[in-house]
Amino acid sequence: MLSPVKPSGVPARLLDSTGPPGGDRAAPAGLAQGSEAANPLREIAFRMAVVLVFIRFSTIHQLLTYIIHVNLYLLYLFSIPTLAGVVLAGGIQRTLRGRPAIYWTIFLVWMIAGLPFSTWRGGSAGALDAYARTTFPMLFVIAGLTLTWRQCRAMMWAVASGGAAIMLAAKMFQDESGNYGERLAITFGTISNSNDYACHLVVVLPFLIWVALAAKSKALRLAAFGGVGYGILLVLKTASRGALLALGAGALYWLLRGTMRQRIFLIAAGPIAAIALVAFVPRAALVRIVSFSAEDAGASQEALASSAMRRYLLGQSIVYTLQHPVFGVGMSQFSSYEGNHNQIIGAHGYWHETHNTFTEVSSECGLPALALYIAAILSTFFLMNRVYRQARKRPECEDIRTAAFCIMMAMTMYCTAIAFTNFAYFFYLPAISSLAIAVSRAAPAELAGRRAACQAAPQTDLFQRSRH
Repeated sequence: MLSPVKPSGVPARLLDSTGPPGGDRAAPAGLAQGSEAANPLREIAFRMAVVLVFIRFSTIHQLLTYIIHVNLYLLYLFSIPTLAGVVLAGGIQRTLRGRPAIYWTIFLVWMIAGLPFSTWRGGSAGALDAYARTTFPMLFVIAGLTLTWRQCRAMMWAVASGGAAIMLAAKMFQDESGNYGERLAITFGTISNSNDYACHLVVVLPFLIWVALAAKSKALRLAAFGGVGYGILLVLKTASRGALLALGAGALYWLLRGTMRQRIFLIAAGPIAAIALVAFVPRAALVRIVSFSAEDAGASQEALASSAMRRYLLGQSIVYTLQHPVFGVGMSQFSSYEGNHNQIIGAHGYWHETHNTFTEVSSECGLPALALYIAAILSTFFLMNRVYRQARKRPECEDIRTAAFCIMMAMTMYCTAIAFTNFAYFFYLPAISSLAIAVSRAAPAELAGRRAACQAAPQTDLFQRSRH
């Protein structure tokens, strides 16, 4: 983890009174926060939370189950004590002070209220139970226990490390069954599908970029940049066109919001890296990625058929949204409703999901749920944008600016990718919102502490020169 350098010539008593840059002591405005940080129960729960975040983003619990054929229940092993710590340390109230948490909570309440109106209440009840047990609690895990900037960095390291682990899993556990043709997929877990795996990679890549930009060790920075390149290669090998658009959105975001040096680096190195990466991507995957029109003689017929089906499912999801605008057809019930109410294949429909997260929410849970979903995303982005704008004015706070920059990049890329997948009830967005709440809470105290330290440094230097 990064640790800002202590300003030279600043007496320890000054740092003690303002809070050391990058340390666990809060600034004067956050004395209450400093006392909470000293709570040993919260500290233990925080360490458990770091491991839990790594488990979720690495999916190592599913990998181990696949390898040894025994479920170790790692999620329960770490989530139960972590959530107990959240409750006992006041983490619920602390999280709900962030506006994104309010929207996510009302989103859950709305899904509960819509349960009696589901076209299959039993199926929706099971999906709702899984969401309430495994997805929604992630909203409180990070924001409820993370108080200081150092701890925010620890959480970001957990996500980045989880991303590195899931990338290595692709090398060791690539699906060679032929179910996805030459497209990259893994053989285990909830993201074994090529598109789902690509979407997972898209959300963790910006955290590796954060390591590459913020690390002080040159070796670590090179390793992180190498990991980013390898991750992009894996995304291309999945032949996911939605993930390719997400990479494009990330590059555009970088050009618009990055520093001048970062923009120059992307413009100079980007095309070279792209050519090098394409050289390692199977030709079938490249053909699929660029297959958007039937007029192209060399287009992948499988890709064109997939596009046609997706357009049909998107249209049906919009129709169902308009037919059931308040509570939708029921949480996780689009596929069964479409299959039973259409005659596309014989006497039934495709029995597929919407392949669009946003219309998945609107068609299954109603337009109010979609409004809450989008509000949670936008409010999370606004929180990080506020931190970004505050930190970019301060040269000594480059690490904070970089963190906010990369979190917003992750959201930009992920929200682009999920427009082509069914990720409405996955944990990613609540977890990112939780991280954003924690960063927005810790950053002001860190900024104030560094400002006080910088203001004290010239006075101390003047005092030392007067003595000589």
